[in-house]
Amino acid sequence: MHKDILIRIVGGFVIGVTLGLLVQFFVAMGIEQEGYAWVVPEFQAFFPSEAMAIIAQILLTGLIGITFALAALLFEKARWGMLKQYIVHFAVTAIVWIPIVMTLWMPKTMANMFSLLASFLGTYVMTWLLQYKFSKRDIGQINAMLKKEGELHDN
Repeated sequence: MHKDILIRIVGGFVIGVTLGLLVQFFVAMGIEQEGYAWVVPEFQAFFPSEAMAIIAQILLTGLIGITFALAALLFEKARWGMLKQYIVHFAVTAIVWIPIVMTLWMPKTMANMFSLLASFLGTYVMTWLLQYKFSKRDIGQINAMLKKEGELHDN
């Protein structure tokens, strides 16, 4: 396996689990029960023990991190246009992220599902707009440098 891919997988897993634990912390603070909820009760009900549910949650949040880390490679496909890169990246990450987040933390209602989808889409569009703006700025700077370099060689 290519070293860069392995680094992305391990790093993505660690970041995914870390963010998942942070999300669970805030979810647990909103759940009214006596002790700390390592997993939400609805998710824990799928497993014979709390420990098994915690392990599953760690693996699932790690999978989210790996997905985002590997999906970032799509932006290195030079033959693809920026729009195609973002559409494929959005589809891949949404297919993994939405069902896992719904399973781990969200009560299964249509309103919650639409809310989750809207927040994912909204965040994605904002990220795309910012990335587009930065890319446009970078291209302008590169073009200015090339123009200046060309002027130096013409003299």
